[in-house]
Amino acid sequence: MLGIWCNRRGGVMKKWNKVKGRKHSEDEILLYYDNPVSFEDVAVMCKFFMMNEDKIYPPPRFKGAEMFKEYIKEVLDTRKIPNKNKFKLDKNLTILKECK
Repeated sequence: MLGIWCNRRGGVMKKWNKVKGRKHSEDEILLYYDNPVSFEDVAVMCKFFMMNEDKIYPPPRFKGAEMFKEYIKEVLDTRKIPNKNKFKLDKNLTILKECK
């Protein structure tokens, strides 16, 4: 599932791309809009999503971050992206205003 983005020069960029890495003959580097993604980047995103889920679905009434952790655990266990319906992910994301 690769998204497409137009850059400032009018060219088309893929949201996700892979390039050859240097650590091993089969090493790959994941790029997000042509920027390499590190383990630390993934950790920052996980922390953000957990904190945000707790805000909009606060425990103990709702699962909050636990639902996100269940989703990620399924990805880690199966190495597949879970069905959108199972985690109710088929929502349109809308930016209301930029965060500071």
